[in-house]
Amino acid sequence: MEQLTGVDASFLNMETNSVFGHVSAMYTYDVTDAPGGASFEAVRAAILERLDDLPVFRRRLVTVPLGLDLPYWIEDPDFDIDFHLRHHAVPPPGTPEQVGEVVSRIISRPLDRSRPLWEFYVIEGLDNGTRIAHLNKIHHSTIDGKSGATLLETLLSPDPNDRPSHDHAVWHPDRVPTDQELLLRTAAEYIRRPEKFIRLTVRTLREIAAQTHVGSVQMLADLIAQPMPGPVGTVLRQRLRRTHGEVVDRAPALPPTAAPRTPWNMNITPHRRFAYTTINIDDAKAIRRATGATFNDVVMALCGLTLRKYLIKKNALPSEPLIALVPVSTRATDESSTYQNRVTGLLAELGTDEDDPLALLGRVQTSMSRAKTNLQAIPAATLQDFTQFAPPVIAARAMRMYSRLRIADRLNPPFNLIISNVPGPSVPLYSSGAEMKHFFPVSTIADGQGLNITVQSYLGNLDFGFVSCRELIPDLWDLVELLHESLDEMLTAATTSAAQ
Repeated sequence: MEQLTGVDASFLNMETNSVFGHVSAMYTYDVTDAPGGASFEAVRAAILERLDDLPVFRRRLVTVPLGLDLPYWIEDPDFDIDFHLRHHAVPPPGTPEQVGEVVSRIISRPLDRSRPLWEFYVIEGLDNGTRIAHLNKIHHSTIDGKSGATLLETLLSPDPNDRPSHDHAVWHPDRVPTDQELLLRTAAEYIRRPEKFIRLTVRTLREIAAQTHVGSVQMLADLIAQPMPGPVGTVLRQRLRRTHGEVVDRAPALPPTAAPRTPWNMNITPHRRFAYTTINIDDAKAIRRATGATFNDVVMALCGLTLRKYLIKKNALPSEPLIALVPVSTRATDESSTYQNRVTGLLAELGTDEDDPLALLGRVQTSMSRAKTNLQAIPAATLQDFTQFAPPVIAARAMRMYSRLRIADRLNPPFNLIISNVPGPSVPLYSSGAEMKHFFPVSTIADGQGLNITVQSYLGNLDFGFVSCRELIPDLWDLVELLHESLDEMLTAATTSAAQ
């Protein structure tokens, strides 16, 4: 039994009747030369064979009575793969728009919290039957972008000749704890909580002192770290002064001013739209080489230019630049807790008030550089998730009240949307001989942020996934067309500038 972190639990607490905490990914496969590849039967066999390496598929939630503490994961004693694995098809000719509509309806339904928080769909009929799609729908409380890629690499194989053995992996379910056992654990946690809060405060002050070189802050931290005398004081002093080996969560810096309003910065409905497309990664690299920008800067600028074009069409472009929240992985190379969220975020301008594509890219470069500096300056490594100190019942009620009062309709948002760029597998992957061609991310939205753009790199492609509220952006596929226009415009401008 393992307790969720505060960050993991926040994705549960965010859920309302219209805001869902699950994220998804759609993988498409070429099955023309791989009979049986990527099929429903092949996927079922692969999951059962590797279930011992897929704890995220086996574990389900156990909540503390009255929501007094963070919930726990247990190995589900009633695991039923046929509940989670589902078979779909699109009618001919299986266009991207048809596939997007199927995915839109699937992600518009919440997951059942009484079971492991995932569903897996095998969708046939793409491109006149020449391709099959897999849609993995899983709760964000158990996975982030990087661990999602790890999950995929566990399910698939780099060997095109690999086939499931149809052996079932051995794993051991847990006994469901009683309410009394959970309350006793909670009581013990409440006893330790004051000490944890003091340790958090001390580490935070010391990090601030190190970054700002303010000696008085360091002195204050040292004074707080002088606990009571005696054996208890000695133990507490040692724990307060520990500087490594702690599990930490990181919070993003807040913007100095609110973001401007756009058509999608409103309360959302439960209904979703999904659109997707691919651009050649070499085109993005050409822009990077010609301008000296980072690869992520180029992706951000392409999104900014696309959104500018869309808002101009809607006669809704604000005079101030849009602000994006950019998730940043904090997962260490030796991270042991693979299936947890290890992510922070930075806020950056998208330069949407610039009409020149290279000037827009320059604004993004400057803003991202400043945001990274700010991110390093805050005591991120010592912020041990202040949400650990708030009972989940309070956090969940706060989110429901935010939605019920429609605060997102009344106030400017802190940022306009989330734009995420996630590196994918570096080698071709196969499902029973069928080669995976694309890895389209399908992320989540929330009240006040009714649009999400996530980008996944895979081999020579940048696969874009757009998710929106169905009512706020009814013409989501327009963003696909505008993205390709933006790429052509920025690539032409960058190569022309480099040649001069």
